[in-house]
Amino acid sequence: MLETILNNFHLEKILWILQKRIAYIMILGVLGGMAGGAYAYLTNSTLYRAEVSFYVYSDPDYVYDSSVNISNSEFTQAKNLVQSYILILKSNTILQKVLEEAGLDYGTEALSGRIGTSVVENTAVFYVYTYDSDPYRAMELANAIGRVAPKEIGRIVKSGGIEVIDYATLPEAPYSSTSLVNYALVGFAGCFGASFVLFLLAGLMDTTIRRRYELKLAFRIPVLGDIPQIQAPDRKSKPVLVLGENSSFAVRESYNTIRANLLFTGKGERCPVYAVTSADKDEGKTLNSVNIAISYAQLGKKVLLIDGDMRNMSVASLLKLRGRLGLSQYLAGLRETPQIVEYRQNLDVLVGGENPPNPSELLGGERMKELLTTLRSRYDCIIIDLPPVGIVTDALLLSYEVTAYLLVVRAGVSHMSREKSAVTLLEQVDADICGILFNGLPPKSKDCNYRLQQYWQEYKQQNGEAV
Repeated sequence: MLETILNNFHLEKILWILQKRIAYIMILGVLGGMAGGAYAYLTNSTLYRAEVSFYVYSDPDYVYDSSVNISNSEFTQAKNLVQSYILILKSNTILQKVLEEAGLDYGTEALSGRIGTSVVENTAVFYVYTYDSDPYRAMELANAIGRVAPKEIGRIVKSGGIEVIDYATLPEAPYSSTSLVNYALVGFAGCFGASFVLFLLAGLMDTTIRRRYELKLAFRIPVLGDIPQIQAPDRKSKPVLVLGENSSFAVRESYNTIRANLLFTGKGERCPVYAVTSADKDEGKTLNSVNIAISYAQLGKKVLLIDGDMRNMSVASLLKLRGRLGLSQYLAGLRETPQIVEYRQNLDVLVGGENPPNPSELLGGERMKELLTTLRSRYDCIIIDLPPVGIVTDALLLSYEVTAYLLVVRAGVSHMSREKSAVTLLEQVDADICGILFNGLPPKSKDCNYRLQQYWQEYKQQNGEAV
């Protein structure tokens, strides 16, 4: 999990996640703000505070004698008594007397929670605060303490004395109140932040491959070409999948680029054999096998396309070829020669035939090796469409017979973990992976180079569709 997050931790991906999920994050933030505001409204509590102040003497006789001058030592002694008086003031005995004086039915525990104190620094003065939702009751509690404390503390302590400086007055404004705005802001910020983190983690845990740089960071295998999504020229038409004159400029240019790059990967062989595979199904390996073969044939080279995926034969239906005789019948020994069909000039096709019960044994047998050896002398290039290497091992059986493998990766569909597993499987049999085909790029993708984007726009304009 941590490795996946670290591998995906890239500024571009973080911004992409935020861009894709910002609407959901904002909605959750607003819902959190509404919940916070509703909670504040339903639990609205307003407290009033009243205060009474006391002065502490070191000698009880000084309480009523205004002519006495207190020495420094007596003043220090009085300051030392302040904390003791505060503790006694909060005792159950004193609190019970206060409740009786105020005529309230609180318990002593409840009253203790409604009382606070503070000491004025370097003085013998301290304040007692009372809190209540009723301002009048807060004042009554404070004044009850003012009436009870001097007598009861003097009775208990037997040392020093205490006198009320100021009795409490009726509070005019609340001391504290539940703020609907503050709660709403806290709710919004909390839900916004939590949803952002959750969406971010979910996005970083998603190993779906979107951009070319993800492939470059993960593998040392070159990306031979970026293939845009094949789209219909208008809404009424179906997309032209097979490469031809009706294909868009962008599609044709992408396969021209792949073809040019492949010309440098043939290892000097007279007839290089390229095996096209993928990690999983529905990543576009068959379509790319067909279109690469057609692109090669357009150079005037004699090309053979073999449907080697005998578990899921798709070449014949894609090219609309009839007949059930093909590779499987030849490999099984049911035919002495393979039935190769001429699809168009310079391009022949060997379809898969009927589904055999043992495709792995047939594909890895001696008859397949002999077939490739024979066909190399007749063609300039051979393209084999093989099953997904991440699902079955069929594609691995030809690792010593083919020149190189092409791994098809589909943007927005393929997962990095599956692609890594596929590459590992191929490397374990010493297969040469000459490149990756990055398939299915949206036309507006940043990985579509400037020239392809220009071609795509021109193509749409020529077909009367607004860009």
